[in-house]
Amino acid sequence: MMLRRLRSYWQPARNETLAGGAILVLATAVDLLQPWPIKWLVDYVFGGLTPPAWLTSIWPVFATGDRAGGILAVCGSILALAVVYRVGITLGHFFLIRAGARMVQQLRCHACDQLHRLSLAYHDRTKVGDSLYRVAYDAHAAQTLLNGALVPIVTGALIMLGAAVVMVQMNWRLTLVTLAVTPVFFLIIRGFGSRIDEQSRRYHENESALVSTVQESLSSIRAIQAFTLEPETRQRFQTQSERSLDANQRMTRTQLVYSACAGLTVSVGTAAVVWVAGHQVIHGGLSVGDILVFLAYLGMLYQPMNTFSQSASVIQSAGAQLRRVFEVVDAVPDIVDRPNATRLPAVQGEVEFRGVSFRYDPESPVLRAIDLRVDPGRVVAVVGRTGAGKTTMASLLLRFYDPTDGALLLDGHDLRDLQLAWLRRQVSVVLQDPILFAATVGENIAYGRPGAKPEEIEEAARRAQADEFIRALPQGYDTLLGERGVNLSGGQRQRLSIARAFLKDAPILILDEPTSALDAHTEQALLACLRQLMHGRTTFIIAHRLSTVRHAHQIVVLDQGRIVESGTHDELTRGETLYRRMYEAQWAEPQTRSVASSPKRTATLDSSE
Repeated sequence: MMLRRLRSYWQPARNETLAGGAILVLATAVDLLQPWPIKWLVDYVFGGLTPPAWLTSIWPVFATGDRAGGILAVCGSILALAVVYRVGITLGHFFLIRAGARMVQQLRCHACDQLHRLSLAYHDRTKVGDSLYRVAYDAHAAQTLLNGALVPIVTGALIMLGAAVVMVQMNWRLTLVTLAVTPVFFLIIRGFGSRIDEQSRRYHENESALVSTVQESLSSIRAIQAFTLEPETRQRFQTQSERSLDANQRMTRTQLVYSACAGLTVSVGTAAVVWVAGHQVIHGGLSVGDILVFLAYLGMLYQPMNTFSQSASVIQSAGAQLRRVFEVVDAVPDIVDRPNATRLPAVQGEVEFRGVSFRYDPESPVLRAIDLRVDPGRVVAVVGRTGAGKTTMASLLLRFYDPTDGALLLDGHDLRDLQLAWLRRQVSVVLQDPILFAATVGENIAYGRPGAKPEEIEEAARRAQADEFIRALPQGYDTLLGERGVNLSGGQRQRLSIARAFLKDAPILILDEPTSALDAHTEQALLACLRQLMHGRTTFIIAHRLSTVRHAHQIVVLDQGRIVESGTHDELTRGETLYRRMYEAQWAEPQTRSVASSPKRTATLDSSE
């Protein structure tokens, strides 16, 4: 089953696999010849027996009785066979290792691509470290399966077959004694296989959890150090590390017992053959050279059996890892294009929530019967307490999730009837915590529209008032940013995010608390950029700081997943409304002090400018 799953990943490396396999077959055939020079030495050089005609035709020295020449011929034969065998084995494994590495690359790319296609619901319930471990580590089991199990099994089977044929020709009675232990050997493989598979699965699950623990602690390093949580974090890691160690020890113990049983079986078979063969030599049924050659082939027959035991363990372990990878590959995205999904020739920007309800799980409704219509180019602010469902509305608009009930429409078309990739190209997002990548400044801006020209990137930066600080960087637009842009200030990171939105030039804009993490001075400087960005676009502002939404065309107040109030700022502050209580709690007293001390106006996202 696992081999069938890997077949599509094997296709790009088919030629290398076939070449490597063919070379290994030839090398195996040469390996089967290596015991014979020892027989020549013992029987014909020192034993005085008459060599066969075919041997004297190749090495005439054996017919002359010249011992020195015979020894030289034997040494030459041993070296020639060894050189051919080693060159063949090296070339064969070189091609097969390359093929295995190519398989891993194909599988990793497919799994990584699948992770990017899977809906947010999948990532909500899956730890980042677990996904990372499956792609980076578990996928490598494809190469382990090929080079550490299948190749040894195939070459071992060929050696066993060749050795068995030669052994039957030499002495069929000894061959029967040799093969008598093989049923016991394969019973051992069968008995230990399922146990090793289960223990391997548990071990890799614990290793995955360990990686998740490290990933989470490193991503939260500022909080850990700020709250002096190092001892608790260390204890958490140590606990998970001990679980992984325990799982590893259980698996290792089983594998060692398994190998010991297999090795003991081989030893019993070898002892039985030596007993019978020794008596045949005593009674003249075999020459000393014959028994040496037979014992060499006995080793060739039994060594693959020992290899099979190791390979069976590798197969169980690699299979457990690959099943974890294929769990990702086989996962079905919750959000997919419908069969007849289309795209609109032009987007006006009318957005409508029509009876939209949503829940992440059956027990926790987040949005309840939301009805909201936004005309093209209008600015709508969505406010409410934490957990009211503000960001969920934005997530539905990007179709990270689909409504549990109702429909979300763009220009009168259900979002589920539109092509997903096309839909997301119509929406720009500016987040509270800008997402920047470990790439150059220019490349980070270009994520807004891949393939954009340098002059377009620079124009977007100028409109976001980012061009000046970018040119002051050591390499300007070619300056490499650290992960998440850690070498930039919060305001600079946000300007790059705004520049990305300018470059994308989408008709719909989502501002998810874009200035809430900034100080007042930086916030006021960015608001002019945001007002320019909002101009002519249907804009949704997700806001907690209500002073920034005073001039929105419409303010929607969410409470417990419902729209409880809707109107302009002036309308919502006239009566005893939830919005007024929230607004006064945030700004009434600070604003009074500000008016008394300074004529400056409060910073707002003014949709009229």
